[in-house]
Order: sequence, then structure tokens, then C-alpha cells
Amino acid sequence: MISGEEEELQRRYNAEYIAWLQIEAKEIAASLKKLEPSRITEIIEFYEAYIEHPESMHVPLEGDEEETIGQLIGNDRIKNIMLLKTKAIIFTPSILVPYAGSLDYGTAMYRRYPLHGLWFSVIALNEAYLKSATKSMLRYMLEHELAQGEIYAELAVHNVQILSLEMKGMIHEEARMKAIQRSRISTEEVNQERALILELSAQNPVVPVHLASASLFRYLEENWERVKPFGLASKNEMEKELEIPFEKLAEWSDFSVHAFELFLKKLKRELTTTGAEYGIEIV
Repeated sequence: MISGEEEELQRRYNAEYIAWLQIEAKEIAASLKKLEPSRITEIIEFYEAYIEHPESMHVPLEGDEEETIGQLIGNDRIKNIMLLKTKAIIFTPSILVPYAGSLDYGTAMYRRYPLHGLWFSVIALNEAYLKSATKSMLRYMLEHELAQGEIYAELAVHNVQILSLEMKGMIHEEARMKAIQRSRISTEEVNQERALILELSAQNPVVPVHLASASLFRYLEENWERVKPFGLASKNEMEKELEIPFEKLAEWSDFSVHAFELFLKKLKRELTTTGAEYGIEIV
């Protein structure tokens, strides 16, 4: 049972998260206004579809896409990992430039979820990145996600659950260096990859990482019979203790979708404040 103090902390966190999203809606609206009106409308429609059916944000890879990734990273390393893709770019508060309003954008996300007594590992990739990145960039990005997964798994074994912004930055940098070593990508191409992510984030739907994570959870639940073979039982007692009750995950997922709905309302208001110049009304 959750204590009164824990409930109060959760309420405070939720309120702070929603307030942060409201601020970011203004920043993202300013970026959207640089696009053609038709593209703005498309992105808003994507957002509305995600709210209506959060699980629809992610779809399976095509056969040739999965084959390419297997060749780059090694099929044995991803045999128990589900590979999905999305039109969305994820954003989080920046760990690289930690000041208000600064965001980090990502084209991939690696998550593990406990569901119905099994653990599921998922890597979700941005569809536009899959089409635009070189094979070196794609391998670098995949190695980075796998390295971060290894580091977070090690921290979980030692029951480290709350991480400071500074520690997240250290984890990101350690994973980045491992990814560079494993992929043998050049410094020039690392810089090109970073530029590509910024370019894609300015042209595609961007969503908070909480919503993308909630979408993955909903996807697993909605496609249970298809995804069940990917599930693995907890390896030890420590991992078993880390399993999160389904009800708690569902509650977190519902909140993440609700928070994004508030974000979208704010985003629309910001767009229509001076939106007449685009010849559209988004209400």
C-alpha cells in the first residue's frame, strides 16, 4: 500500500511534469511554425491519433529493415529484443545542456517492461532516421542503446533506482564512448549523425519520452499473443523484486497520455495565437 507521503510526492512530481510539458509546448510550437502549414496539420493529426490510440505510435519493422539491423549488430545480440519503429522523435530535458527549455532529441529508445510475469525488451527506432542514416550511424545508434541498457541493468542489480541529472549525463557519455568503440564510427560521422537528428526533430512529430514509453507498454498489452514469445522470466530474485505490478504500469501509462493531451492543447493555443499567417486554424 502506498503511504500518504508517497502519494504526495507522486502528486508533486505529476504537477511538475505537466508544468514542464506546458513550457516545452511553447518552445515546440515556435519550431513548428517554421514548417509549411500542411506539414503542421499533419503533425497535429499524428498527435491526435496517438492520444486516441497510444499503441499506434509503434509498428513492427519491415523484413528488410530487421534484416539490416541483424547484419549490423548481430542477430544473436537482438534475438530476444523486439524491434519497432515510429514516426515520432522523442525529447527529454537536456542532460548535455542542463538549463530551462533545453531539450535532447532521440531517434531510438531501449526499454524493458515486466508484463504478466515476463520481461520484454524493446528497441523503438525513428522511421525517418532508419531511411536517412548511413549504416555506420545506424550501428552507432544501436550500440549506444544497447550500451545504455547494459549500464542501467547493472545499476538495477545494485538497486540504484533514482539517478541525478549528473549521473544520467555520465551514463550517456559512457554509453556513447562504448558505442563509438564498438561501431568504429568516425568523429566526422558522429557529428553528421548529431546534425541529422536535429534536422529530423525540426521536421517530424516530437513527443516526450514518457508518452513514447507508455505507447510501448500499450503496444505490448494490445498485441499480447504476438509479443508473448519475446517474454523472458526473471533471471533471479533481484530481478523478480523489480517487477512492477500491472496496475501501477497502467496508471503511469494513463497519466502519460493525459499529460500529453494537456501538452497538445497548449501547443494548439500557441500555434493559433499567431496562426493566421499560416492560413490555418487548429482548434
